[in-house]
Amino acid sequence: MSDNNEGREKYLAALIFYPLAVLFWELLLKGLDRYNTFLDISLLPTALFSLAVGFLLAFIFLLIRPVLLSRILSGITLFALWVVFCVEFDCNVFYKLYYGIAYTISMTGQVMGDFSDVVYTTAFKYIGYELLFALPLVFYFVFMKKIIPSKDVSRKKIPFVLIPFAGLFLAAVLFSRLGPNADVYTYAFTVPTSVPKIGLLNTFRLELTYLAFGTPEEKTESGEYALWTDPSLTDSDEPTGNPEEGGNTAGNGETGEPDFDTKGKNGSDDEKETSEIPSEPEPPKEYAYNATVDFASLIENETNGTLKNMHEYFGSIEPTKQNEYTGIFKGKNLIFLTAEAFSPYAVDKDFTPTLYKLSHEGFVFTDYYQPSWSLSTTGGEFANMSGIIPEWMEGGNSFLASIRDYMPYAPGNMFGAAGYKCRAYHNSAYAYYDRDKTHPNLGYDYKGIGNGLVMDLGGWPYSDLLMMEATIDEAIEEYKETGQPFHNYYMTVSGHCNYGWGANAMSGKHKEEAKEAFPDEPTVVQAYKAANKELDLALEYLLEKLDEAGITDDTVIVMGADHYPYAMVEQGTDYYKIMSGIDDTPNSISRYRNTLILYCSEMEEPVIVDTPCSSIDIMPTVANLFGMEYDSRLYSGRDIFATNYEADKASYTMPLVIVPVAGGYSFVTAAGQYDVRTSEFTPKEGVTVDEEYVKEVQKIISEKWKYARLIIANNYYKAVIPMPEEETESKK
Repeated sequence: MSDNNEGREKYLAALIFYPLAVLFWELLLKGLDRYNTFLDISLLPTALFSLAVGFLLAFIFLLIRPVLLSRILSGITLFALWVVFCVEFDCNVFYKLYYGIAYTISMTGQVMGDFSDVVYTTAFKYIGYELLFALPLVFYFVFMKKIIPSKDVSRKKIPFVLIPFAGLFLAAVLFSRLGPNADVYTYAFTVPTSVPKIGLLNTFRLELTYLAFGTPEEKTESGEYALWTDPSLTDSDEPTGNPEEGGNTAGNGETGEPDFDTKGKNGSDDEKETSEIPSEPEPPKEYAYNATVDFASLIENETNGTLKNMHEYFGSIEPTKQNEYTGIFKGKNLIFLTAEAFSPYAVDKDFTPTLYKLSHEGFVFTDYYQPSWSLSTTGGEFANMSGIIPEWMEGGNSFLASIRDYMPYAPGNMFGAAGYKCRAYHNSAYAYYDRDKTHPNLGYDYKGIGNGLVMDLGGWPYSDLLMMEATIDEAIEEYKETGQPFHNYYMTVSGHCNYGWGANAMSGKHKEEAKEAFPDEPTVVQAYKAANKELDLALEYLLEKLDEAGITDDTVIVMGADHYPYAMVEQGTDYYKIMSGIDDTPNSISRYRNTLILYCSEMEEPVIVDTPCSSIDIMPTVANLFGMEYDSRLYSGRDIFATNYEADKASYTMPLVIVPVAGGYSFVTAAGQYDVRTSEFTPKEGVTVDEEYVKEVQKIISEKWKYARLIIANNYYKAVIPMPEEETESKK
């Protein structure tokens, strides 16, 4: 055999093995992903970059000598890659998303400390898939001596291995930058959206690059946004946005007064009396805009290009108008809960009667959604509390990044500025998701397990009832003694997975009740409903204590989910679909229908609200109901009761539910629903839209998403809203 043939044989095994091993891992991860499409254009950049990485590994390990060191380092590298792909597979199966390197490392200690049982259970459940991922590793150790031969390979020839690497890498980069997913590759980059489009290792490369040098910004020409002006300040006498416009059925929309009795702090019986003398009907009341920021002045004086562009964008948006519900809860106490893995199917008239009462009295929202947001609990909680679309940021997420920001429109800061005593609680590890940093920055005196919340823990997950018993008395007693209104925020945990009699303490606690109430349901469904029985008991206790103190009418209860219980969707069985009876998937709009509670016992009759709405709408709606001063343009969401929009026209004031799913954003508006998977828009009965409607809504969504990220990344509230003196000092 000639020397040339012998040299080629020395190269051949490594040049075949490493590229195919990486390609195998990437394609297997992509193929096992039930929430993204396998056979589409994303296969090309994924395959190109996988092969490029394989050639780079071959170059490295053929070059390293002595051979023993090369074989050891190669084995460690392949083992590490196997672990990474298994972890990302498990995350996608369990959380329905992929996690970035920086965030995974930062959360590892918390996850293994507080959720180790869940981690081990999930890893064991999918061990068959993890062994499948191990095939390249096994192949390497069996044929290691052929893959990395003992005899030295000519070092003069090894650099030629870089030629296919360079070609494949360049092709992958060019296609990613110029192809249909260029936005995901650059300014719209996030790990969860990038992995299905360009592959896991390519995504990690970009993540590390953007961590070091910053995410590229979208090029936007300054001046493309026309500054919005208040029509009431123009020569036109035409009223705009009266209460009869739009599609909101809440309230009577005629007199400017709500259609339920607002006694106590919101009015007197004398004010309700009407004259028996016939009179002409009053014209519809004209309402002011929820707008406080002078963007024209900010634009004129701004020297920072990014901030000026943001001023122009927000200044171009029409604000939502105040309405018949503005200020009806002014001065009342607020109890706000984010309920872990809550869904409409946790509500049952007999099994969870308090949840049923609260969701069927007060304001009743018939078209409410809790989107996934691709950030699990911390994303849902951030959306609920901030009214801003949660996003992945360099090294973390919006909530974590917000700790360095001024957040005046978060409930703790907003109600604190209005004179409220604001406390926040979480009945699990106090520092999980860095709540010990995020929640104080939102204006709360925050306590969790380990920093002041004292309660009997028992088994995991911990009891919402015990948390309520340990906390609500303090707020009620202070209110009765001083008259100072209070705002308590709760992040619950009783509804947390896993759902089974031995794996979940709250499920086990209510096992017999659930089995008796739902005898024909699978165990997973029974256990989920059993876990939420504890949340129901916590709310029952809350109402009892408010009633005993005689302050039920003085208190408003708001509750939304962080996400639907995605852990019920396993690799083989979709128990959520079984529970709901709806034939859908995690990529369907219907999967994210949920229940929003907005209850005050002062409301003698329920008010049905059929306006499409979602979690980012909670805070602007609460701000309006409590008569807070705010600029509606600075929320991603909107006041649900605002009516200055036309159902068949795309606008920034219209109801808009954004549903992030595989492949893009589906949406729901007052005009209908758009399914991004099929590219089909289904209008509501009686509504007709023009052919540009979907594109216009997609543009609005894209801008909302972009500027939600920029608000946090640039500490934007500080740039446009004056800070209180004491907070200014603390932020120095």
